[in-house]
Amino acid sequence: MTLPGHEGTVRSVTYSPNGHLIGSGSSDGTVRIWDTRTGEETMSPMRSGDGTVWSVAFAPNGKDIAAGTEGGVICIWNISASQGRPRRLSGHSDRVWCVSFSLDGVLLASASRDKTLRIWQAESGHSIAVLNGHTDDVGAAAFSPDGAILASCSDDGTIRLWHIPAGQPSGPPLRSSKSTLISISFSPDSTLLASGDIEGDIKLWDIQTRTTRSTLRGHSKPIWCVKFSPDGNSLASASEDQTIQLWTIPQDTSETPSIVFDGHTSNVYSASFSPNGMHIASASADRTIRIWDAGTGKNAVQPLPVHEGWIHSVAVSPCGTFIVSGSKDHSVRIWDTQTGEPRLAPLLGHTGPVYSVAISLDGHMIASASADYTVRLWDAVTGDVIDEPLIGHEDEVTAVAFSPDSQRLASGSDDQTVLVWNVSTGKQYGFVPLRCDGEVKAVVFSSDGQLLAAADDTGRIHFWRPETSQLFCKALRSSAEVICSIGFSPDGNRVVASSVGYGVRVWDVHDGKELLSLGGQGEGVLSVTFSPDGQLICSGWENCTVQLWNASTGVLISTLHGHTDWVRSVVFTPSGQSVVSCSDDMTIRVWDVSSACSQSSGSTGVPVVALASSTLKDGWLLGPSNELLLWVPLDYRPYLPVSACTLLIGRYRVSPTIGSSGWYCGENWTSCRRKDPLNPIADTT
Repeated sequence: MTLPGHEGTVRSVTYSPNGHLIGSGSSDGTVRIWDTRTGEETMSPMRSGDGTVWSVAFAPNGKDIAAGTEGGVICIWNISASQGRPRRLSGHSDRVWCVSFSLDGVLLASASRDKTLRIWQAESGHSIAVLNGHTDDVGAAAFSPDGAILASCSDDGTIRLWHIPAGQPSGPPLRSSKSTLISISFSPDSTLLASGDIEGDIKLWDIQTRTTRSTLRGHSKPIWCVKFSPDGNSLASASEDQTIQLWTIPQDTSETPSIVFDGHTSNVYSASFSPNGMHIASASADRTIRIWDAGTGKNAVQPLPVHEGWIHSVAVSPCGTFIVSGSKDHSVRIWDTQTGEPRLAPLLGHTGPVYSVAISLDGHMIASASADYTVRLWDAVTGDVIDEPLIGHEDEVTAVAFSPDSQRLASGSDDQTVLVWNVSTGKQYGFVPLRCDGEVKAVVFSSDGQLLAAADDTGRIHFWRPETSQLFCKALRSSAEVICSIGFSPDGNRVVASSVGYGVRVWDVHDGKELLSLGGQGEGVLSVTFSPDGQLICSGWENCTVQLWNASTGVLISTLHGHTDWVRSVVFTPSGQSVVSCSDDMTIRVWDVSSACSQSSGSTGVPVVALASSTLKDGWLLGPSNELLLWVPLDYRPYLPVSACTLLIGRYRVSPTIGSSGWYCGENWTSCRRKDPLNPIADTT
């Protein structure tokens, strides 16, 4: 999960001994405590009043947390007590880069920009020793797990080892070839010491021989934190290159490959293993804390095989069982309507973006139009290419449409022509190309096959008799400069068109009279279509929404939110029960029309129905009457099918369901679980 909340760079993160809490320190001057099971803050932020918190560390008792601050003061809070004032340990004359407890919790070490280390009696706060020897900033300090040694590293390029508790040097310094060392960590058996430097290298030092065992290279910028896993088999490193890397500790001097945790959007300053070693928490300048699976370095939401570019067009099979999509990534894909899983491998062959796809009414063929000037036909069952590409256009092909009898295929192009193809032979019909006044953006047949319409970027809609190529009527002229999409009503008497700057318009085909105007001037609509019964119009907008309108009155019925970029194409399923949309956000969504039209019908006590009609606002799934249903972690929100969305086809997908423990309803959602951070009890729901 991702934990947002800090108002500045998160400099340090640490797990509590039992793993149920995380502590964090930030440049916003606060220390915050988080519940690792829910991601919530367990108490109000603790403020030291001494500026940036550079380092935090939990005491082994799990009740105290120490923080090193910009002002040189160490603050220790008892988080088991009600929010009280911290104990303040003063002595350093400059910022405290690091604080670290000994394994038994008796001692606390601090490393400072004043070039010294200090050892404190943790309970009383008395200063036991001031350790001098470094000639520059002391960036980090760490106790060996066996309690015998305190290690420190400095900008002077040395690591010093100190006997505990006397604080006397333990032999000469360990010297790095780099000028600045900024992080260190002991292995659990106290035999190895890891250090991270300003150049992005990690060195593993043998404590007994005081020599370098191996050097791990993979980061490209300074390494601010290194931490051994609880079992000593792995090492985590956090870097300014915005990554965390997980290394397997080599048994010899050879280098070892790492797993890269990539997700933060700015410098990563700290990493910490959970006590069981299963998770890693990281802190970043992007103001978040992230929790990772230490075994894989992956987030909980895993990628699915989908398009790698904008999805320009979708079509639904006549039987309603599969969806076809065409994308900027040059591919055509076929998806199962129920599961969202791919039915076949990507259909490859185009050498440019695929702008339009269509499925024949008999369900046997798929047509695709591409920027590579060609149209291709595919077997809808096997995915095999049918014959050679259809070549005839002299510019990018932007639109394709099958005739109702599946015998003809119309294609429109930026070359300002519409070509009509004989599907059986792959040849053009004998008449000359049908000409428009500008680049063709959409083509469509009427449901009876008697009319063929095309829209262009001059705002005109042209009509022909496809059997004879004769004009049916004078072209309709829209106020828009570019018409993006057109569709016939099921009876063929009306045509609907969408435009970049003038919303949606509906005309009477026979007399050219404008019947409806949906949306306003300046609003961009990229796709529009009638429902199979002609009662609804669906539109896809540049503002990332899908809208449903009453086709007779022009009244807006529902606005569907979920896409995060332009909605390029919308189409009804043959039954009219669902709408399929695709977007520049590289996702396809399936929307339940009935749920969308009844979103304002009131609350329901049926869990499945409530979730199906829920919307997402401020992290909450809301029911039909805006009642709170479920809190959704930040990472999951973009991948959640909500607001009547029954299926999401995208790189990630999260689906809320009702678990075996049932459904809890009440005035206070927190009353269904018990939580005591210092005396954890298994959550009950």
